[in-house]
Amino acid sequence: MLPLLLLLLMLTGCSAADSSGRLILAAEGAEAYGAELAAFLPGYSLRAAEDTLYAEVSRGNAVACFDVQAVPAMKRGVGRYWYPHVAATVVLAVDRSRTDAVITGWGSLLENQVPAGFGSTSVVRNMMALGALAYGLDREAPSKGAALDFLKQLHKSSGFELDKPDVPVLICLDYEAAAWNRQGGNFEIVVPAEGTLSYRLGLLSDEPLTLEPGLDDALLAAGLPLADGERPPDFPGPDRSARFLGEEDYDRFLDLTGDSSRDLRRQVYHTRLYTTADLREHILSALLIAAAILLWKGTVSHRVVRRDVRRTVAAMSWLMVGWLLLRLFKYQLLSEGTLCRTCWYGYYLFQLALPVALLYLTEILDRPEGEKRLLRPLWPPLGVYVLSVLLVMSNDLHQLVFRFEPGGNWNREYHYGPGYWAVTAASLLFFLLAMGKLFRKGRRSTYRGGKILPLLFCGGLLAYIAAYVLRVPLAWESDLTVCICVISVLFFETVLHAGLVPVNIRYRRLFASAPIRLTLLDGDGGTVLSSRDARPISRSLWQRLRTDMGQPLLRDRDTQLHAIPVRNGMAVWQEDLAQLNRLRQEIQDVQTRLEAANALLREEGEVKKRLLTAEANRALFEQLDRDMERRIRSLTSLIETLQETEHPEGLTAFITLSLCHIKRRCNLFFLARQGQMLSGDELGIYLDELAELARYAGLQSLLRCGPKGGLEIRTATLCYDFAFETISLALRENASPLMGYLETEGTHLAFRFLPGGDPGRWQFSEELTAAVAALGGQIVCKDLDDAFGICLTIPLGGADHG
Repeated sequence: MLPLLLLLLMLTGCSAADSSGRLILAAEGAEAYGAELAAFLPGYSLRAAEDTLYAEVSRGNAVACFDVQAVPAMKRGVGRYWYPHVAATVVLAVDRSRTDAVITGWGSLLENQVPAGFGSTSVVRNMMALGALAYGLDREAPSKGAALDFLKQLHKSSGFELDKPDVPVLICLDYEAAAWNRQGGNFEIVVPAEGTLSYRLGLLSDEPLTLEPGLDDALLAAGLPLADGERPPDFPGPDRSARFLGEEDYDRFLDLTGDSSRDLRRQVYHTRLYTTADLREHILSALLIAAAILLWKGTVSHRVVRRDVRRTVAAMSWLMVGWLLLRLFKYQLLSEGTLCRTCWYGYYLFQLALPVALLYLTEILDRPEGEKRLLRPLWPPLGVYVLSVLLVMSNDLHQLVFRFEPGGNWNREYHYGPGYWAVTAASLLFFLLAMGKLFRKGRRSTYRGGKILPLLFCGGLLAYIAAYVLRVPLAWESDLTVCICVISVLFFETVLHAGLVPVNIRYRRLFASAPIRLTLLDGDGGTVLSSRDARPISRSLWQRLRTDMGQPLLRDRDTQLHAIPVRNGMAVWQEDLAQLNRLRQEIQDVQTRLEAANALLREEGEVKKRLLTAEANRALFEQLDRDMERRIRSLTSLIETLQETEHPEGLTAFITLSLCHIKRRCNLFFLARQGQMLSGDELGIYLDELAELARYAGLQSLLRCGPKGGLEIRTATLCYDFAFETISLALRENASPLMGYLETEGTHLAFRFLPGGDPGRWQFSEELTAAVAALGGQIVCKDLDDAFGICLTIPLGGADHG
């Protein structure tokens, strides 16, 4: 991390030293404008931008930028003064030395199939060109999608380039094309007929600026059109198809052209589909991957057994995080100068250290923890690493590692020298040695499936690096740092899962505090881990256990051994039988005492049972006497008056009816005590019996029972009592004929009678009415116009169903 900190200090110191009274050129294409400004702005000197527009303005500098940068910045509180001076219109610069096609606007590019490209590769200029194209294609409702679709069609039909200025048609600013013509070029400046945008180039500052007089004349002399519309001689006149953005258009413009570099790469060129495509994604991906690596390092520290292995894994994690942070810092640099190239060289501080760290890890795995002699064999790899880093960092002096094209873009236009192949070969050798040691250590493992994934990730890493070096498009367009870090983490995770590196540091603490007596033995019978109370396993016991692990082994009267096979050994659980034996003896003693007590309890129970049976019978018959007392008393009174009756036949029939009722009520009484149900068919037989006896007494009756299923005894008893009392009242009032029907209505049971007379004066017994009310039912008399009805309604099952 020290080189990264030094680079940060260098940048901070440089910015702090030059932060006062500077005129900053932040916009690409503003060089001529800045050169003229320097003479008319006292106290300011010209300097290239080293930070963002926001940072430069906040330091008190004046920044040359376009209105699409300045106006949104002022709305967000960055900069208070805006001085627009130059008008810049997005035009088509047609190189007539390369094409004679008639170009009048955007549509003619597709019609004539002429290759075109942007005149700049900066983000702001891409946004300006894309915005002009969107407004030109649709002035009322400009759309980024329409502009991107247009460029996609142009790219497919004739070709569209971002970083190649030698195409026949360049989409650029008008004063740039005019400057090329003054330098001997043959460019026709075409303002698109469909429409385009004009931008203002000026100064943004937090402090008011005082400009010397004569700036407008100097700008016109330099070939720059003024923001008020005045143009230099021989400069194309203003076109009505070009428009300036209004105050209300800037936010819409930013929404329309945001992420233009990313969209151009992915939607037009179909590149960077699986990797980061712009600065924001570069930053977010680096932070996300660095956080994931640190989180993974934390999980590994809880799984690895040895402290030296944990320290090595932590060092490898910090190497990857440092690599990502240095990459993140490099992307913050606005200019691709010496500092940016030094950061690029600094990648190899971390990249080349990873194979050496992995080789060190495989070396310490074969030795006991804390052994110092293992450092001696690693001096050669460490020396090769230091020499490799020095060779890369000093590449500007000899270009043995990277060879740059003269006058080209060093960040893209370079080739690999012999030093690069030597450094790569040494790093690959260290990596292959480490892999060989890892798999040689795990060759005895029976878990062969765990070796496949590490080999796959290893092969994938080597294949990716080879594809990147050979500049295969899919690999070359990806991010080398992120891909290597992600594949390295996945590779090491599979190594952990395959058991090639010992894990689970909590085993020792677990065994030390475990209440069970457990011992882990290796393949030779040696103890690997043992719990606190476990007795040592002798070699003779180990041999006996190994012969048959499926059967427990009785070590002594109070100890039994259970063994199960594990990888490269066995686990032995020592079961303590002493407490179990004591419990078994106590259980036998208690069982003997319980058997004696049970004999006494059985004898006592038989005596109590006989007494309770007699008492229950007495109570039962007493309750039956109380229940039948009123009915028997009434029957006795009828029998006594039988001799004095003029017509004894009817009274005899009624007495028979009462005897039948008493008999059936006794039967129902005993059924209720037994907890049985009464079927509807049997209740119907009881009712038919009452109807038959009533017929002998002179009452014509017809009773029907609808329910066929089981009824509760209490419900059936009430229905039977209601039928008896209704028949009795009908006999007394001579209300013949009498018809009755028992049926189920939803959750209720209804028993309806139609007597031959008015039942309004009938009085049912208090015993019946009280029993009906207790079950939630009722007895109702109804006038049915030409007849009368009596209805008993009670819930099915009693009060629970009411």
